[in-house]
Amino acid sequence: MNGSTKCPRCFRFLPADRVAFTEANPHQRTVDTAASEFLGHEALMGKTETYHVTAPLEQGLAGLESQARQALGGDVHEICPICHYQLPPAWRLSSATCLAMAGARASGKSVYLAVMVKQLARALERQGFELGDATNETAEHYKRNYETPFYQRRGLLESTASSDSGESYQHHPLIFSMGIWNGVKQYIAIRDVAGEDLSAGNLKGLPGSFFSAADGVFFLFDPFQVREIRDALRDDVEFDEQLGGDPRKALTTVLRLIGDGSPSVAVVVSKFDALHAVGRVKANRWHPIMSNAGAAFCRDPGLLTEQYNEEDGQLLHHEVQSLLQKLEAPPALRTMINPDTGRRYDHRYFAVSALGDSPLNPHFNPMGFAPFRCLDPLRWVLFRRGRS
Repeated sequence: MNGSTKCPRCFRFLPADRVAFTEANPHQRTVDTAASEFLGHEALMGKTETYHVTAPLEQGLAGLESQARQALGGDVHEICPICHYQLPPAWRLSSATCLAMAGARASGKSVYLAVMVKQLARALERQGFELGDATNETAEHYKRNYETPFYQRRGLLESTASSDSGESYQHHPLIFSMGIWNGVKQYIAIRDVAGEDLSAGNLKGLPGSFFSAADGVFFLFDPFQVREIRDALRDDVEFDEQLGGDPRKALTTVLRLIGDGSPSVAVVVSKFDALHAVGRVKANRWHPIMSNAGAAFCRDPGLLTEQYNEEDGQLLHHEVQSLLQKLEAPPALRTMINPDTGRRYDHRYFAVSALGDSPLNPHFNPMGFAPFRCLDPLRWVLFRRGRS
Protein backbone atom coordinates (compact mmCIF):
# COMPACT_ATOMS: atom_id res chain seq x y z
CA MET A 1 0.00 0.00 0.00
CA ASN A 2 1.79 3.07 -1.24
CA GLY A 3 -0.87 5.74 -1.00
CA SER A 4 -2.31 4.89 -4.44
CA THR A 5 -5.83 4.03 -3.26
CA LYS A 6 -8.41 6.83 -3.27
CA CYS A 7 -11.28 7.42 -0.88
CA PRO A 8 -14.56 6.90 -2.75
CA ARG A 9 -16.14 10.03 -1.23
CA CYS A 10 -13.50 12.78 -1.04
CA PHE A 11 -11.52 11.19 -3.93
CA ARG A 12 -8.23 11.93 -2.16
CA PHE A 13 -5.47 9.38 -1.86
CA LEU A 14 -5.62 7.55 1.46
CA PRO A 15 -2.50 8.51 3.44
CA ALA A 16 -0.07 5.60 3.64
CA ASP A 17 1.10 6.77 7.08
CA ARG A 18 -2.34 7.10 8.69
CA VAL A 19 -5.24 4.74 9.30
CA ALA A 20 -8.50 5.48 11.08
CA PHE A 21 -11.38 3.46 12.52
CA THR A 22 -14.84 4.13 13.91
CA GLU A 23 -17.25 2.14 16.05
CA ALA A 24 -19.27 -0.40 14.07
CA ASN A 25 -22.19 -0.24 16.52
CA PRO A 26 -21.97 3.08 18.36
CA HIS A 27 -24.09 3.54 21.48
CA GLN A 28 -24.03 7.27 20.96
CA ARG A 29 -23.40 9.43 17.92
CA THR A 30 -21.98 12.93 18.06
CA VAL A 31 -21.10 15.55 15.46
CA ASP A 32 -17.95 14.50 13.60
CA THR A 33 -15.98 17.56 12.49
CA ALA A 34 -14.08 15.96 9.59
CA ALA A 35 -17.16 14.34 8.05
CA SER A 36 -19.23 17.50 8.55
CA GLU A 37 -16.67 19.69 6.78
CA PHE A 38 -16.63 17.51 3.69
CA LEU A 39 -20.41 17.03 3.58
CA GLY A 40 -21.30 20.65 4.18
CA HIS A 41 -23.71 19.79 6.98
CA GLU A 42 -23.58 18.15 10.39
CA ALA A 43 -22.67 14.47 10.31
CA LEU A 44 -23.20 12.23 13.32
CA MET A 45 -20.78 9.36 13.96
CA GLY A 46 -19.53 7.15 16.76
CA LYS A 47 -16.10 7.55 18.31
CA THR A 48 -13.06 7.37 16.05
CA GLU A 49 -9.41 6.48 16.47
CA THR A 50 -6.56 7.52 14.15
CA TYR A 51 -3.14 5.88 14.13
CA HIS A 52 0.10 7.16 12.62
CA VAL A 53 2.24 4.38 11.21
CA THR A 54 5.86 4.23 10.12
CA ALA A 55 6.19 0.59 9.04
CA PRO A 56 4.54 -0.61 5.80
CA LEU A 57 0.82 -0.43 6.54
CA GLU A 58 -0.02 -3.79 4.95
CA GLN A 59 2.15 -5.49 7.58
CA GLY A 60 0.43 -3.86 10.55
CA LEU A 61 -3.16 -3.16 9.52
CA ALA A 62 -4.60 -6.16 11.38
CA GLY A 63 -2.73 -5.15 14.54
CA LEU A 64 -4.00 -1.57 14.29
CA GLU A 65 -7.55 -2.84 13.87
CA SER A 66 -7.11 -4.92 17.02
CA GLN A 67 -5.86 -1.85 18.89
CA ALA A 68 -8.88 0.12 17.67
CA ARG A 69 -11.28 -2.59 18.86
CA GLN A 70 -9.75 -2.40 22.32
CA ALA A 71 -9.77 1.40 22.38
CA LEU A 72 -13.34 1.72 21.11
CA GLY A 73 -14.72 -1.26 23.01
CA GLY A 74 -16.08 -3.40 20.17
CA ASP A 75 -16.13 -4.04 16.45
CA VAL A 76 -14.81 -1.30 14.20
CA HIS A 77 -14.90 -0.15 10.57
CA GLU A 78 -11.99 1.45 8.76
CA ILE A 79 -12.70 5.01 7.62
CA CYS A 80 -10.95 7.53 5.42
CA PRO A 81 -8.50 9.42 7.65
CA ILE A 82 -9.34 12.62 5.75
CA CYS A 83 -13.15 12.79 5.40
CA HIS A 84 -14.11 9.90 7.73
CA TYR A 85 -16.11 8.02 5.09
CA GLN A 86 -16.63 4.35 6.01
CA LEU A 87 -14.55 2.34 3.55
CA PRO A 88 -15.71 -0.96 2.02
CA PRO A 89 -13.84 -4.04 3.31
CA ALA A 90 -10.20 -4.41 2.16
CA TRP A 91 -10.46 -1.09 0.31
CA ARG A 92 -6.74 -0.30 0.63
CA LEU A 93 -5.91 -3.45 -1.34
CA SER A 94 -7.98 -2.29 -4.31
CA SER A 95 -7.88 0.43 -6.97
CA ALA A 96 -10.70 2.90 -7.55
CA THR A 97 -11.51 5.09 -10.53
CA CYS A 98 -13.31 8.15 -9.16
CA LEU A 99 -15.80 10.06 -11.33
CA ALA A 100 -17.73 13.28 -10.79
CA MET A 101 -20.95 13.66 -12.83
CA ALA A 102 -22.08 17.21 -13.53
CA GLY A 103 -24.36 19.16 -15.80
CA ALA A 104 -26.97 21.88 -15.84
CA ARG A 105 -30.51 21.06 -14.73
CA ALA A 106 -32.39 18.85 -17.26
CA SER A 107 -29.22 17.87 -19.13
CA GLY A 108 -30.22 14.18 -18.97
CA LYS A 109 -27.49 13.31 -16.47
CA SER A 110 -29.54 11.00 -14.24
CA VAL A 111 -30.92 9.00 -17.18
CA TYR A 112 -27.44 8.76 -18.66
CA LEU A 113 -25.99 7.51 -15.37
CA ALA A 114 -28.72 4.88 -15.05
CA VAL A 115 -28.05 3.59 -18.57
CA MET A 116 -24.25 3.82 -18.31
CA VAL A 117 -24.24 1.49 -15.30
CA LYS A 118 -26.34 -1.09 -17.16
CA GLN A 119 -24.14 -0.81 -20.24
CA LEU A 120 -21.03 -1.24 -18.11
CA ALA A 121 -22.51 -4.41 -16.58
CA ARG A 122 -23.14 -5.83 -20.06
CA ALA A 123 -19.66 -4.92 -21.29
CA LEU A 124 -17.97 -6.52 -18.27
CA GLU A 125 -20.09 -9.64 -18.66
CA ARG A 126 -18.82 -10.05 -22.24
CA GLN A 127 -15.29 -10.03 -20.82
CA GLY A 128 -16.01 -12.55 -18.09
CA PHE A 129 -16.40 -10.04 -15.24
CA GLU A 130 -19.38 -9.00 -13.16
CA LEU A 131 -20.45 -5.55 -12.00
CA GLY A 132 -21.41 -5.64 -8.33
CA ASP A 133 -22.64 -3.24 -5.67
CA ALA A 134 -19.74 -2.51 -3.31
CA THR A 135 -21.96 -1.26 -0.48
CA ASN A 136 -25.54 -1.67 0.70
CA GLU A 137 -25.97 2.09 0.23
CA THR A 138 -25.06 1.74 -3.44
CA ALA A 139 -27.50 -1.11 -3.97
CA GLU A 140 -30.36 0.80 -2.32
CA HIS A 141 -29.46 4.15 -3.91
CA TYR A 142 -29.21 2.85 -7.48
CA LYS A 143 -32.32 0.68 -7.22
CA ARG A 144 -34.51 3.35 -5.62
CA ASN A 145 -33.36 6.42 -7.56
CA TYR A 146 -32.36 5.00 -10.95
CA GLU A 147 -33.33 1.40 -11.70
CA THR A 148 -36.89 1.25 -10.34
CA PRO A 149 -38.25 4.54 -11.74
CA PHE A 150 -36.47 4.20 -15.08
CA TYR A 151 -36.26 0.50 -15.97
CA GLN A 152 -39.25 -0.86 -14.05
CA ARG A 153 -41.71 2.06 -14.16
CA ARG A 154 -40.30 3.26 -17.50
CA GLY A 155 -40.63 6.88 -16.48
CA LEU A 156 -38.37 9.88 -16.82
CA LEU A 157 -36.18 10.42 -13.77
CA GLU A 158 -36.62 13.43 -11.56
CA SER A 159 -33.83 15.99 -11.47
CA THR A 160 -31.02 15.17 -9.07
CA ALA A 161 -31.96 16.48 -5.64
CA SER A 162 -30.04 19.45 -4.28
CA SER A 163 -27.59 18.79 -1.47
CA ASP A 164 -29.71 21.17 0.62
CA SER A 165 -32.78 18.96 0.36
CA GLY A 166 -31.66 16.49 3.00
CA GLU A 167 -31.50 13.60 0.52
CA SER A 168 -28.57 11.75 2.09
CA TYR A 169 -27.79 9.68 -1.01
CA GLN A 170 -26.49 12.81 -2.77
CA HIS A 171 -23.68 13.02 -0.22
CA HIS A 172 -22.46 9.46 -0.81
CA PRO A 173 -20.93 7.85 -3.86
CA LEU A 174 -22.23 5.01 -5.96
CA ILE A 175 -19.51 2.35 -5.68
CA PHE A 176 -19.40 -0.63 -8.02
CA SER A 177 -16.96 -3.53 -8.17
CA MET A 178 -15.69 -4.32 -11.66
CA GLY A 179 -13.83 -7.53 -10.83
CA ILE A 180 -10.13 -8.34 -10.49
CA TRP A 181 -7.90 -6.97 -13.24
CA ASN A 182 -4.22 -7.96 -13.24
CA GLY A 183 -4.51 -9.23 -9.70
CA VAL A 184 -6.09 -6.07 -8.26
CA LYS A 185 -9.75 -5.57 -7.32
CA GLN A 186 -11.12 -2.69 -9.40
CA TYR A 187 -13.86 -0.30 -8.35
CA ILE A 188 -15.61 2.68 -9.85
CA ALA A 189 -16.87 5.43 -7.51
CA ILE A 190 -19.36 7.98 -8.89
CA ARG A 191 -20.44 11.26 -7.29
CA ASP A 192 -23.63 12.63 -8.89
CA VAL A 193 -24.10 16.40 -8.52
CA ALA A 194 -27.34 18.33 -8.92
CA GLY A 195 -27.34 21.04 -11.57
CA GLU A 196 -29.12 23.21 -9.02
CA ASP A 197 -26.10 22.97 -6.71
CA LEU A 198 -23.78 24.05 -9.50
CA SER A 199 -25.96 27.07 -10.24
CA ALA A 200 -26.45 28.01 -6.57
CA GLY A 201 -22.81 27.57 -5.59
CA ASN A 202 -23.61 25.01 -2.87
CA LEU A 203 -20.32 23.14 -3.39
CA LYS A 204 -17.80 25.75 -2.31
CA GLY A 205 -14.82 24.69 -0.21
CA LEU A 206 -14.36 21.13 1.00
CA PRO A 207 -17.83 19.85 -0.06
CA GLY A 208 -16.87 20.43 -3.71
CA SER A 209 -13.18 19.57 -3.46
CA PHE A 210 -13.74 16.05 -4.85
CA PHE A 211 -13.90 17.59 -8.34
CA SER A 212 -10.23 18.54 -8.24
CA ALA A 213 -9.25 15.08 -6.94
CA ALA A 214 -11.40 13.11 -9.43
CA ASP A 215 -9.91 10.86 -12.08
CA GLY A 216 -12.62 11.91 -14.48
CA VAL A 217 -15.25 14.65 -14.65
CA PHE A 218 -18.21 14.06 -16.96
CA PHE A 219 -19.91 17.31 -17.97
CA LEU A 220 -23.19 16.63 -19.77
CA PHE A 221 -25.10 19.25 -21.68
CA ASP A 222 -28.22 19.16 -23.81
CA PRO A 223 -27.41 21.08 -27.01
CA PHE A 224 -30.92 22.52 -27.04
CA GLN A 225 -30.16 24.28 -23.74
CA VAL A 226 -27.62 26.50 -25.50
CA ARG A 227 -29.27 29.60 -26.97
CA GLU A 228 -26.88 29.87 -29.91
CA ILE A 229 -27.52 26.24 -30.89
CA ARG A 230 -31.29 26.68 -30.56
CA ASP A 231 -31.08 29.72 -32.81
CA ALA A 232 -29.02 27.78 -35.37
CA LEU A 233 -31.59 24.96 -35.46
CA ARG A 234 -34.76 27.01 -35.03
CA ASP A 235 -35.76 26.77 -38.69
CA ASP A 236 -35.18 23.01 -38.82
CA VAL A 237 -36.71 21.54 -35.68
CA GLU A 238 -39.37 22.27 -33.08
CA PHE A 239 -38.42 22.11 -29.41
CA ASP A 240 -39.77 22.93 -26.00
CA GLU A 241 -38.81 26.43 -24.92
CA GLN A 242 -39.20 25.43 -21.25
CA LEU A 243 -35.69 24.12 -20.95
CA GLY A 244 -33.28 23.51 -18.11
CA GLY A 245 -30.36 25.57 -16.87
CA ASP A 246 -27.74 27.24 -19.00
CA PRO A 247 -24.78 24.84 -19.34
CA ARG A 248 -22.31 27.73 -19.60
CA LYS A 249 -22.87 28.78 -16.01
CA ALA A 250 -22.71 25.19 -14.80
CA LEU A 251 -19.49 24.58 -16.76
CA THR A 252 -17.85 27.69 -15.34
CA THR A 253 -18.64 26.43 -11.83
CA VAL A 254 -17.28 22.97 -12.63
CA LEU A 255 -14.00 24.34 -14.00
CA ARG A 256 -13.56 26.49 -10.91
CA LEU A 257 -14.21 23.48 -8.68
CA ILE A 258 -11.57 21.51 -10.59
CA GLY A 259 -9.12 24.37 -10.05
CA ASP A 260 -5.56 23.04 -10.05
CA GLY A 261 -6.69 19.42 -10.26
CA SER A 262 -5.90 17.24 -13.25
CA PRO A 263 -8.91 15.03 -14.02
CA SER A 264 -9.73 13.92 -17.54
CA VAL A 265 -12.75 16.05 -18.52
CA ALA A 266 -15.33 14.38 -20.75
CA VAL A 267 -17.54 16.98 -22.44
CA VAL A 268 -20.63 14.97 -23.28
CA VAL A 269 -23.27 16.18 -25.73
CA SER A 270 -26.35 14.38 -24.42
CA LYS A 271 -29.61 13.56 -26.23
CA PHE A 272 -27.62 13.38 -29.45
CA ASP A 273 -30.43 11.46 -31.15
CA ALA A 274 -32.21 14.82 -31.50
CA LEU A 275 -29.41 16.00 -33.80
CA HIS A 276 -29.61 12.69 -35.67
CA ALA A 277 -33.33 13.39 -36.19
CA VAL A 278 -32.54 16.85 -37.56
CA GLY A 279 -30.17 15.28 -40.09
CA ARG A 280 -32.84 12.88 -41.37
CA VAL A 281 -34.89 15.78 -42.74
CA LYS A 282 -33.54 16.03 -46.28
CA ALA A 283 -34.84 19.52 -46.86
CA ASN A 284 -32.72 21.15 -44.18
CA ARG A 285 -29.10 22.31 -44.28
CA TRP A 286 -27.92 19.85 -41.61
CA HIS A 287 -28.80 16.77 -43.66
CA PRO A 288 -25.40 16.45 -45.45
CA ILE A 289 -23.57 16.63 -42.11
CA MET A 290 -25.75 14.49 -39.87
CA SER A 291 -26.61 11.83 -42.46
CA ASN A 292 -22.99 10.87 -43.18
CA ALA A 293 -22.98 7.18 -42.26
CA GLY A 294 -19.18 7.19 -42.10
CA ALA A 295 -19.03 9.88 -39.42
CA ALA A 296 -18.12 8.67 -35.95
CA PHE A 297 -21.06 10.53 -34.42
CA CYS A 298 -23.43 8.59 -36.70
CA ARG A 299 -22.25 5.09 -35.76
CA ASP A 300 -21.70 3.22 -32.55
CA PRO A 301 -19.17 0.41 -32.02
CA GLY A 302 -21.30 -0.39 -28.97
CA LEU A 303 -20.33 -3.42 -26.93
CA LEU A 304 -18.51 -5.10 -29.79
CA THR A 305 -15.12 -3.75 -28.74
CA GLU A 306 -13.66 -4.74 -25.37
CA GLN A 307 -11.31 -1.79 -25.08
CA TYR A 308 -11.40 1.90 -25.83
CA ASN A 309 -10.53 2.62 -29.46
CA GLU A 310 -8.26 5.67 -29.33
CA GLU A 311 -8.40 6.27 -33.10
CA ASP A 312 -12.20 6.21 -33.09
CA GLY A 313 -12.24 8.41 -29.98
CA GLN A 314 -9.99 11.03 -31.59
CA LEU A 315 -12.18 11.06 -34.69
CA LEU A 316 -15.35 11.50 -32.64
CA HIS A 317 -13.69 14.25 -30.58
CA HIS A 318 -12.81 16.34 -33.64
CA GLU A 319 -16.18 15.74 -35.30
CA VAL A 320 -18.15 16.88 -32.26
CA GLN A 321 -15.81 19.83 -31.77
CA SER A 322 -16.34 20.88 -35.40
CA LEU A 323 -20.09 20.42 -35.07
CA LEU A 324 -20.17 22.67 -32.01
CA GLN A 325 -18.17 25.25 -33.95
CA LYS A 326 -20.64 25.13 -36.86
CA LEU A 327 -23.55 25.38 -34.42
CA GLU A 328 -21.90 28.50 -33.00
CA ALA A 329 -21.72 27.07 -29.50
CA PRO A 330 -20.16 29.54 -27.04
CA PRO A 331 -16.36 29.43 -26.56
CA ALA A 332 -16.63 28.06 -23.00
CA LEU A 333 -18.00 24.79 -24.38
CA ARG A 334 -15.29 24.56 -27.04
CA THR A 335 -12.11 25.39 -25.11
CA MET A 336 -12.22 23.83 -21.61
CA ILE A 337 -10.17 26.74 -20.26
CA ASN A 338 -10.39 27.62 -16.56
CA PRO A 339 -11.92 31.12 -16.39
CA ASP A 340 -9.72 32.13 -13.44
CA THR A 341 -6.32 30.66 -14.32
CA GLY A 342 -6.43 30.30 -18.10
CA ARG A 343 -5.46 26.65 -17.76
CA ARG A 344 -6.66 24.27 -20.47
CA TYR A 345 -7.71 20.86 -19.16
CA ASP A 346 -7.16 17.44 -20.66
CA HIS A 347 -10.52 16.94 -22.32
CA ARG A 348 -12.39 15.05 -25.01
CA TYR A 349 -15.77 15.52 -26.69
CA PHE A 350 -18.41 12.80 -26.80
CA ALA A 351 -21.86 12.32 -28.29
CA VAL A 352 -24.31 10.11 -26.41
CA SER A 353 -27.97 9.23 -26.26
CA ALA A 354 -29.27 7.21 -23.33
CA LEU A 355 -32.68 6.48 -24.89
CA GLY A 356 -32.04 6.46 -28.62
CA ASP A 357 -35.28 8.39 -29.06
CA SER A 358 -35.91 12.10 -29.32
CA PRO A 359 -35.81 13.90 -25.95
CA LEU A 360 -38.67 16.02 -27.27
CA ASN A 361 -40.95 12.99 -27.10
CA PRO A 362 -42.38 12.66 -23.54
CA HIS A 363 -42.95 8.92 -23.97
CA PHE A 364 -40.36 6.19 -24.26
CA ASN A 365 -40.21 4.16 -27.42
CA PRO A 366 -42.44 1.11 -26.80
CA MET A 367 -39.78 -1.00 -28.53
CA GLY A 368 -37.33 -0.20 -25.71
CA PHE A 369 -34.16 1.82 -25.35
CA ALA A 370 -31.32 2.04 -27.83
CA PRO A 371 -28.34 3.58 -26.01
CA PHE A 372 -25.83 5.32 -28.27
CA ARG A 373 -22.10 5.50 -27.32
CA CYS A 374 -22.91 5.70 -23.59
CA LEU A 375 -19.75 3.86 -22.49
CA ASP A 376 -17.33 6.00 -24.49
CA PRO A 377 -16.58 8.59 -21.76
CA LEU A 378 -16.00 5.92 -19.10
CA ARG A 379 -13.82 3.82 -21.39
CA TRP A 380 -11.76 6.90 -22.20
CA VAL A 381 -11.12 7.68 -18.53
CA LEU A 382 -10.17 4.05 -17.86
CA PHE A 383 -7.90 4.16 -20.92
CA ARG A 384 -6.24 7.32 -19.59
CA ARG A 385 -5.56 5.49 -16.31
CA GLY A 386 -4.24 2.37 -18.00
CA ARG A 387 -7.31 0.39 -16.94
CA SER A 388 -8.90 -0.24 -20.33
